[in-house]
Amino acid sequence: MLSLEIAPSELRVDHLRENLTFLDRQRLIQPSLNTQVGFDFQGLRQSYKEDPRHPESPFVSRFGRIWIYDAALNIYADLKAGRLRQAGYQVGRVIQLALQEEAHGYEGLWHFSYNTRDDSFIDPRGPTGSNAWCLSAVYSYILATGETSGLRWANGAVQRYLFKQQVMDRSDPRHGLVHAGLYNAEDLARGDGMGYRVYEGDLNHPYAHVILEHNIDVAGTYRLAFRAVKRYAPEETAFMKELMERHDLLMQAILRRFWQGDHFVSALDGEGRFCLGTDGRPSVAVDNNTWAAHIFLPYDPERALASLRYVMDRFLIRTPMAQIQDLPDGADPEVEDLEGVYYFPATFVDPFVQVPEEHRPKMERLFQLEAAFGLVLFLKELSGFVAHPMERIRHEARAEELYRQTVRIQRLYGPSAAPYATANVPAFFSTMNSVTTAATAVVTAMVLNGKPNGDFIGVTPPAEFTVEGKRPRTERCQD
Repeated sequence: MLSLEIAPSELRVDHLRENLTFLDRQRLIQPSLNTQVGFDFQGLRQSYKEDPRHPESPFVSRFGRIWIYDAALNIYADLKAGRLRQAGYQVGRVIQLALQEEAHGYEGLWHFSYNTRDDSFIDPRGPTGSNAWCLSAVYSYILATGETSGLRWANGAVQRYLFKQQVMDRSDPRHGLVHAGLYNAEDLARGDGMGYRVYEGDLNHPYAHVILEHNIDVAGTYRLAFRAVKRYAPEETAFMKELMERHDLLMQAILRRFWQGDHFVSALDGEGRFCLGTDGRPSVAVDNNTWAAHIFLPYDPERALASLRYVMDRFLIRTPMAQIQDLPDGADPEVEDLEGVYYFPATFVDPFVQVPEEHRPKMERLFQLEAAFGLVLFLKELSGFVAHPMERIRHEARAEELYRQTVRIQRLYGPSAAPYATANVPAFFSTMNSVTTAATAVVTAMVLNGKPNGDFIGVTPPAEFTVEGKRPRTERCQD
């Protein structure tokens, strides 16, 4: 069994090195042209390590697919690790990709994912959440480096795309919230032929439903945009004022529509009704109650604590109940006493997640490493808002323990491995090595080693951003 008797700082340094090694190996070193968009992805990192034996390989790695969310995480990982040149290169490339999309008539900034090698597939969906993440990464780079060449473009993208997604009609039950994005309805309906005609027909059809995670992501982008504009373009007073107003409206709408007593729920349909799971109750996912609570933490620590208790009661999973598949030959079989979190309950349903009945039980028996790292970051940040010293110590210790457990799970799959999950649910979770896991691991290790986390999950709001007249708490509790 892998020993946990390692000094925390030494564990984090080793873990950081392993994940940076994985990320570097994912870099596309040959020309990688997607002819449909007319863009060469060379130099960016493909999202999954190719494994021809894995059943999910044809769908996620065989053609070097890149998810735009992973492109954002790569920028963050390099920023946190101090690799500014690599981060800057990727920022320039994702902006160029968005410009190429715009030249084809697409209004959604980026599509969800792109094949980059020997195939021209592009996912016809453009979710608001992943696009907001990529914009946030651009702003974070600007704030970290002072390199402002992309600022004008990013500000325009917020105004042209994010503002347009926000529902401003007061009579609409979704008032204040953001749509789930744009998609090509005709291409999406082609079944196995989907993804090869994304620039034909109605390529900018809007989703009517709203997803909590996307709204959280947009709130973070608004915060980063304001901070960057205030620092580097303070004359843009009208834009900053609109960011403040839209952020307040968005945050109030999230509370009004998604908070259900002691936790956040996942999604609403186009009429503002809850998306229900197979149990007839509003669907809920772990990130609803780590990411969402994290974004509200500076305004409402008590609500964040309630959300944390809900996560601990609902989403923790332990061995031997947890399922761990596809361990490499010779891997240590002693995997008892592991603890982590799963992502979706077996009952989960929303407009993007439709899981066949036979795979549903597995959703509560897998470890999902990205979700665990998100919980670690939430616990770490929450500790600074707790007044009682012993409770603060308890949250910090819980964060460190969950981090150690997640590293232990990751290392079961080998040196510099980064499994997305420990079990396979077709089209949603796989044991394949993933940039999502590795990049989130890099950020988590750096934050636990003292790197500021105010630009990642739970973006620190500017002091000017109020929610229902309440200013954010920026002072941490002291002994």
